Amino acid sequence: MKTNIISTFILATAVGMAACNTNLGDETVTETASFAGLAASTLPDKADIVSPAAKWELPKELREISGIALLPGNIMAGVQDEEGIIYLYDLSKKAIVDKISFGKPGDYEGIVVVGGDAFILRSDGAILEVADFRNGKPKAIEHETVLASSQNTEGMAYDKAGNRLLIACKGHDERLGNNKGIYAFTLADKTMHANPVIIIPLDQSKLADSGKKRKNKYDVLQPSSLEIHPLTGELYLLDAKNFYLLTIDKKGTIKKLVNLDKSLLRQPEGLTFGSNGEMYIASEGSKKGNGVLLKYAAGI
Repeated sequence: MKTNIISTFILATAVGMAACNTNLGDETVTETASFAGLAASTLPDKADIVSPAAKWELPKELREISGIALLPGNIMAGVQDEEGIIYLYDLSKKAIVDKISFGKPGDYEGIVVVGGDAFILRSDGAILEVADFRNGKPKAIEHETVLASSQNTEGMAYDKAGNRLLIACKGHDERLGNNKGIYAFTLADKTMHANPVIIIPLDQSKLADSGKKRKNKYDVLQPSSLEIHPLTGELYLLDAKNFYLLTIDKKGTIKKLVNLDKSLLRQPEGLTFGSNGEMYIASEGSKKGNGVLLKYAAGI
């Protein structure tokens, strides 16, 4: 039975990943930082890493920040894993300028904005749609998916070419064997495909050669965020547990992987891009420190 499932999954990966353009606003922040947020990996094919161009220390309300999306006008939309609120953070003013309540407290992990509509990912696999979320009267519609709470969904990206949302699971699904999957939620009919559209083998050398200790072999990759590069179409995965940032192709093959600096990104949970390819990574804070948002001039 497992063989048939995996064969079906692999066939599904023929669905191509294409570049997306989310019409994000231009970034005008000019402050610079003198620290490095990414550490060069010892793996082959390591990327050249530059220091972040800017850093924001986030307010206490965003200490548990988990998902981000860049909006026009230098506004970063964010959710955190405790409250059902979309926070609008002005990058120029360095302050929260609006809070949009969409639901009860919950473990919210990702946010995608398509036009004027926001889609929120909850860790149990549910997707909440908040149509025209900035109109002053937000109302969330919950969409069920094929995913279980044990799969612990944390990453969600908008695939404009496919008119769909892509969902990455942090947890392990025993049906996939030694693999992890990325699922697709079609926006046209608001349904999710039963099988993943991308399979990521966990026995890849770039993961095995990292030298990190784990409780079990499935913990080698635990995505905390997912995004598509607006210029290259590459699929980016952020891993807060293993402190990775990596890219994969449509077959689930890891193309690039770099290690994150734990001293600067305590728990990297959110990832998004600007329209020119600039990259933002948000990290949760601690009981004694606030979360941070780092900006890089480009991806890896």
